[in-house]
Parts: sequence; structure tokens; C-alpha cells
Amino acid sequence: MVTHATQLRFDSVRRDWAKRVLRIGGIIQVSFAGFWLVRGSLALGGPLGTALASALLATALAVLVYGLTATAGLTPRPRGTDAARLERSLTIATIIQLAASFVAPLVVIMLGRADLVLPSIAITIGPLLLWLDHRLCIPRFRWAGWALIVAPVLVALVINGSMLSAVVGIGAGALLFTTATIGFRELAHDPALHMARQHRRAANPAPL
Repeated sequence: MVTHATQLRFDSVRRDWAKRVLRIGGIIQVSFAGFWLVRGSLALGGPLGTALASALLATALAVLVYGLTATAGLTPRPRGTDAARLERSLTIATIIQLAASFVAPLVVIMLGRADLVLPSIAITIGPLLLWLDHRLCIPRFRWAGWALIVAPVLVALVINGSMLSAVVGIGAGALLFTTATIGFRELAHDPALHMARQHRRAANPAPL
């Protein structure tokens, strides 16, 4: 039987892990987004594709640096039995998604549809985001997850070849980029997180 106190404790752990995922997951999302934005831009070909890839890569790197520095120390790993159990489930889900992101491209290549590599990877990330929203209650992950599942399929029904890679790469990259950036800003502008970080630093001063 789940008591009120138990539920409150779990809700607190879930909120802490949600903040942790916004930082760590955001870093992963920006990394994926940078790759997709560059890959999609290069699929356009010519000087325009090269210039766009360079600009988007520079932007992704800038946001990655911002995320790393602006949120440093704000989301320590939650401790306790409930936190460890939730962390284990998050880790397993992430490993499954990473495995799927390697298997899916191999399958479409074997089927002779190399232009479906990026869409297949995007689709594997969608379920992970939906699951993270279910476990951690991050609504924008739900919308992003459904978009990554549905949009690549719809686009693939209309176009193919290098243009498909360009549209899905840039679109999915922009979506992950935006989601991660919002998460970084949310953490960086949370006064409670900054106050908690100051208290931890005061309680554990750096050795002289």
C-alpha cells in the first residue's frame, strides 16, 4: 500500500530527476541536434548547404557550452533507494534507445533505403521522450516525442532521397535543439536551484 508520505517522497525524487534529465538529456539532445542539423544541411548540397551546416554547427556548439556552464552544479544526482530505482529505469530506457538507433539504420540500409537513415534514428528517439514524460512529467517531451515519431513517416511518404534527409535532419535537429535550450534556460533561471547549489558549496568548501 502506497502511503501519502511515500507518494510525496517519490514525487520529490521524480522532480529532482526531471531537473537532472533536463541537463544531462539536454546535453545529449544538443549533441544529436548538432549532428542532424549538419547532416541535413549538407544533404542540400552546394555552397548553401555548406554555409548552413557551418552556421548551425557553430550555434549548436555555443548552446552546448551555455548549457554546460549555466547549469553546472545545479542538478546533482538524487540519492536514496527510490532515486536509485528510478535512475536504473532511466538508464535501461536510454540504453534500449541507443541500441535501437544503431539497429534501425542498419535495417533500412539493408532494405536499400539509405535515405531513411536519419528518419529511422529520429523515430527511435520519439518513444524515449514519451517514456520520459510518462515517468518524469515533462510535457514538452511528449509533444517532441510524438513529432519525432509521426513527422518523419509523413515526410517519407511525400519525398525521398537527399531532400528527405535534409528535411528530417534539419527539422528533427531544430526540434531537439529547441527542447534542450528551453530546458537549459529553465534550470539556469531557477532561483531555488542556485540557492541549493550555494548551500552545498558552503557546506563543502573547496580545500585550500
